[in-house]
Amino acid sequence: MIDDDVSCLEIMQMVVNDLGYETYAFPTWTSETIQQIIDIAPDVIILDEWLIGVKGSELCVILKSINQLRTVPVVLISGVDGLAEIAKRSFADGYINKPFAITDLEKMVTEL
Repeated sequence: MIDDDVSCLEIMQMVVNDLGYETYAFPTWTSETIQQIIDIAPDVIILDEWLIGVKGSELCVILKSINQLRTVPVVLISGVDGLAEIAKRSFADGYINKPFAITDLEKMVTEL
């Protein structure tokens, strides 16, 4: 999970942990984050669209271009207008609008 809103990140972690999944949280994006994600080998990546200095949709395109991460589902999460279209253009596997219902996050993670 990558979200610069620490409160939102903590809530998402609690929800996903309560489902029985292990989570890794990144409140910022750095040049080392891609390697850390590759090393983790996640089952799902959740990206906020509005990160400091970069958009989640741009990161999604980058992540989908990396062999080790190409098939990992990516979910964009944001309160930005047009998130469905942004997710489609960036090859994201899903999206969740903020503010989100906990059940929406649970359903998306469980399905993917």
